[in-house]
Amino acid sequence: MLTQRLAELAKAPKVLTWDIETSPAIVYSWGLFGQDHSVSQIIEPSRVLCFAAKWLDKKSTEFYSGFHTSREDMIAQAWRLLDEADIVVSYNGIGFDTKHMNREFLLAGLGPVSPFVDIDLLRINRANFKFLSNKLGYVTEAVGLPTKLETGGMELWKQVLANDPAAWAKFKQYNIRDVVVTEKLYLLLAQGGWIKGVHAGLFNGNMTTCHSCGSSDLTPVGVIYARSSAWPKALCVCGVFNKVLGNGQTRAA
Repeated sequence: MLTQRLAELAKAPKVLTWDIETSPAIVYSWGLFGQDHSVSQIIEPSRVLCFAAKWLDKKSTEFYSGFHTSREDMIAQAWRLLDEADIVVSYNGIGFDTKHMNREFLLAGLGPVSPFVDIDLLRINRANFKFLSNKLGYVTEAVGLPTKLETGGMELWKQVLANDPAAWAKFKQYNIRDVVVTEKLYLLLAQGGWIKGVHAGLFNGNMTTCHSCGSSDLTPVGVIYARSSAWPKALCVCGVFNKVLGNGQTRAA
């Protein structure tokens, strides 16, 4: 039975928060405004410079770059971490970080990592809230969390590309801070019931518990209506609503 097998494999999901930093593309250009550039004008395409990643149950944040070790090692470490993860948390990771790193995997002769649940907090913010800006620093500051570090703009990137050790030290600090800040935002949104991610029952072996936290402390509080269907509604002690199916299993409301 699948439920029995899940119970045998019961474990907490491995949640990884990550963030990459990339170089700007270098191109020949005829001006500063309203420019379209052709492939023949490319001098150097954008590439991943470094990344930071943190497991939810760990205190330390890992950091890898081509400057501190080698590009080959950095890419291999990214593949290892993403391959181990059950859930990957990011800010604009679906549209940016994952695609950039997948390109690096392809160019390095590596295949795809094993599948994971991709939780992009930028998409969650856009779907649920109307902040004046959806930039990570603005949102975290608005909700009272620690926020991003200032970089000083393009000048820091120029110094990093010149392999200046002091600039790389600041760059590393900036990248790690982004991951720490993103993880704090993830915890705030997850605990508030805003994230409909992977069902907790897949890891505790019981699909009748709260889909968000895995607690069995659920209180019936009414009915959830759709256009032509209705389901019992249960409120978990963690504050998240659950839809209760006919077989007793729960789903995100």
